[in-house]
Amino acid sequence: MTQFDFDSPTADWLRARGTGRWHDVTEDVIPLWVAEMDFPVAPPVQAAILDVVTRQAYGYPRDNGLKEAWADWAGRYEGLSVDPRKVAMLPDVLTGVRLAIRTYSPDGSPVVLPSPAYMPFWEVPGLEHREIITVPMITGADGLGTLDMDGIEAAFAKGARSIILCQPYNPLGRVFTAQELAPLAELADKYDAFVIADEIHGPLVPEGRTVPFATVSELAAARSVNISSASKSWNLAGLKTAFITFFTDQNRAAWLKGVHELETEGATTVGMAANLAAFTSGQPWLDEANAYIHANALWLHDELARQLPQVHFAVPQGTYLGWLDLHDAGLPDHAGRWLLEHARIRLNDGPTFGPGGAGHARINLATPRPLLIEATGRMIEAINHR
Repeated sequence: MTQFDFDSPTADWLRARGTGRWHDVTEDVIPLWVAEMDFPVAPPVQAAILDVVTRQAYGYPRDNGLKEAWADWAGRYEGLSVDPRKVAMLPDVLTGVRLAIRTYSPDGSPVVLPSPAYMPFWEVPGLEHREIITVPMITGADGLGTLDMDGIEAAFAKGARSIILCQPYNPLGRVFTAQELAPLAELADKYDAFVIADEIHGPLVPEGRTVPFATVSELAAARSVNISSASKSWNLAGLKTAFITFFTDQNRAAWLKGVHELETEGATTVGMAANLAAFTSGQPWLDEANAYIHANALWLHDELARQLPQVHFAVPQGTYLGWLDLHDAGLPDHAGRWLLEHARIRLNDGPTFGPGGAGHARINLATPRPLLIEATGRMIEAINHR
C-alpha cells in the first residue's frame, strides 16, 4: 500500500502547472527533458509553503533552523558529518560552484570537467575566466561509466587546480563508490587541487545511499566542499534555496574572506521553509518517490530490451535521469532532435552534455507511468518505422 499517488497527474494538469518542463513544448509533445518531477509536491512541504503564504511572511529570510535540519538529515541518511556552523546559504548550486572555483583554486587555473556533463557546467568556469580541461568518463561494465583517474591526473599535471564532481552523476545516473573516489582525494592532495562536489542528487538513491565525497577520508573532506539543496529531490527548484558545507575551519575562513555576502544573497523565505520541511518531514514521500522512479527505470529497461534492443539503457543507481545510447538504432548524433521530430517526445539531446554525448539522449524518469508508457511507445514506433 502506497501513501502517495504518482500515477495520476495528466498531461493537461502538468501543462496547466506551467513549469519549465512543459512550458516550451507543443501540445502533441510529451516532455521528458528538464530535471523537474512531474509529481505533486510532498504534503509536508506544500503545507510549509502554504503556511508562509497564510502568514504573508514575504520579508527578508532569516535563520529558520535549516542548517541544523540539513546537518541532522545528512548524518542520518548520508553518513555525512555536518557542523551547522560550517554551512552557508546560497540561492542555487551553480552559484556555489562558481564561487568555489574562484575561492579554492588559483586565478586563471583550468577546471577539470568529466564528460558528458550537466549542461551548465560547461558555462560556469567561463564566468570566472577559466578554461575547461575535459576528461571523458570511462565506459563501465554496468553501462554507467566511471571516472578516468589517469585523465584527471593528466589534467592536474597541465595546471588544473579544481574539478567539478557530480555525485550522483548527472547525466549517467552513476553513484560512485568510496573506493572509486579515494584516488581523487589523493590526486587533489598531490597537486594541491580542490574538489567541488555538487551533491544535489544525493537524496535520489533508491537502494542504499549515496557516498558523499567528504565521507571518503579526512583528506577528501579537507580538499572539498559539498554543495546541495532539497530542491532537486523534493522538486523545489523555483524556490531558489541551496547551501554549501565546509569541513574544515580553513575552508570556511577562505570562503568568508573571498566571497562577499552580496554574492550569495538570493535564498528565499519560501524556499528555506520548504527545504526545512523536506529535511524534517519529507522522507516518507521521498522514499516512495525514489521507489516509483526506480520502478519506472526497471520498466523502461525491460520494455526496451523486449521491443527495441538496439537502444541501450542501464538502470540508474541514483538521480531520476536516464541515459539512452541510440547509436545502434541508427539515429544521428543529435538523437534527441530526431526523437522530437519523429516521435514527438522531448528528451535532452546528448551533444548538449559535451564529448561523449553524441548519439545519446537523457530521459527524465520522474514521470507518471502512463506518460512514460506512451512516450516509450512513440519512441519504439518511430525507430522501428524510420
